[in-house]
Amino acid sequence: MVRNKVNSLLKQVTFATATLNEARERFSDRLAPEFSIFDYLRTDEIGLSRCIASLLDPKGTHGQKNVFLEAFLARLNWPANIEIRSIELEKQVNGQRRIDIYLRFENGEIIGVENKPWAGDQKNQLSDYAAFIEKEAGGHRWCLIYLSNYDPSGDSGIKDKQEVLENEGKFIRLSFPAIIEWLEECACKSKALVVRMFIEELTKFIRSNVNGKLEMSEENEIKNIVLASSETLASAFHISSAMTKVKEALLKEFRDEIKKKLEDKGFELIWDDALSNGWKSCSGFNIKFKKEHKLFLRFEFNASGLNDFFWGIARESKFIKKDEIIWNQINAVMNDRFGSGSKPEEHWPWWSHIDRKEFSQAYRNWYSSETPWIAIKEKKLADEIVKLAVHVHSAFGENLALLSAKLPAN
Repeated sequence: MVRNKVNSLLKQVTFATATLNEARERFSDRLAPEFSIFDYLRTDEIGLSRCIASLLDPKGTHGQKNVFLEAFLARLNWPANIEIRSIELEKQVNGQRRIDIYLRFENGEIIGVENKPWAGDQKNQLSDYAAFIEKEAGGHRWCLIYLSNYDPSGDSGIKDKQEVLENEGKFIRLSFPAIIEWLEECACKSKALVVRMFIEELTKFIRSNVNGKLEMSEENEIKNIVLASSETLASAFHISSAMTKVKEALLKEFRDEIKKKLEDKGFELIWDDALSNGWKSCSGFNIKFKKEHKLFLRFEFNASGLNDFFWGIARESKFIKKDEIIWNQINAVMNDRFGSGSKPEEHWPWWSHIDRKEFSQAYRNWYSSETPWIAIKEKKLADEIVKLAVHVHSAFGENLALLSAKLPAN
C-alpha cells in the first residue's frame, strides 16, 4: 500500500518537473532561465562578502545612499541614524586571520561580519574576532555577526560565552534566509533598475548555492503536489525519511566503482570514514598516484551534509610542514593546466571549487542537488573523477617527484 502511494507521488513529481523543464527549454531563448551573471563572477566567500559589503556602503556605486545599510541595521536593532566611517573587506586581526566585513562608525561603534556560507570555523576564530573588535571599539558599542546557516562549531572558541554575548547584543547569528529577506527589501527600495536586477541575481545565487533551494517554480509545483492530499503528504515523508539511506547506498556504489577504476590506472583511493558516516565538514577522499607520495589529489566537502565540494592538491597530514618552494611549484603546475586556483595554503598547495566544464555548479552542494547522485546512479561520476585524476597526473609529468619530496615535519 505504502509502495503504491510512494510510486504514485514520484510519478506526479517526475511528470511536473519534466513539464517545467520542457517549458524552460522551449522558452529559453526569451527567458534564459539558466543564465546567471554569478556564473562569471567570483562566487567564493570573498566574492560573496564583496557583494554584501558593496550594498552596505552608502558611498557605493549603487547610488542608493543609506537605504540598504539602514535596512540591514534595522534587523540588528542598531541605530540607523549614525554615520559610517569605513567599510573594509578582509580586515586583518592577527597573523593570517581576517574578518570578512568590518564596519566602523563615526561614533566609534563597530560591527564585524564573519561570512560562513560553506566553510567551518578555525580554532578560536570567533573568540579572537570578538576580542579584537571589543578592543578596537574602546568602550563603544560593538557586535560580531556570524553569517551562517549553522551554529558556530566547538572549535570557534565562542561557545562558552555565546549566550552572554547574545544577551548583550554583541554576538548575532544571522542566517542566509534572513539575508535573502534583507536583499528582497533592498530590491524593493532600489530606484535603479540595474541595481535591482543585480540584487535579484544575488538573491537567486544565495537561494540556490548557499541555501540549496530549488528554483521557485519547481519548488512551488512540488509543494502543491505534496499538499494535494493526506496521502501525498504521507508519501512525501516516507520518501524524505529514506533519502539518507539512499545517499549512503549511492556513496558506497561510488566508492567501490571509483576504487576499481583507479586501481586499473595504478592509482590508490583513500576514502575518509566520515564520508560514509555522519558527513561532517572536511570529509572527502584522496587519490594517491604513488605510495611514497606525501601530497595527493583530494576531493573534499568543506561544509557538513555533503556541501561545498571542492578539489585540489593536499598534504597527507598536518604533521607535514609547508615548504614554500615546493608549494609554489605545485601551484604553478596546477594553475598552468587547470586555470587560476587558490594561493598556496598550509594544507593545500592548490585548490579550486568544482566549477570546471565536467563539474558544473550543480555539483557544489550534494545535500540538495540531484545532479551528483544521478551521475553516480548512471555510473558517470566515477569516470569523470578518474579522467580528472589522469589529467592531473599528466600535468605534473616529469615534475611528479614534487608530490613525494622530502618535507620537514611540523
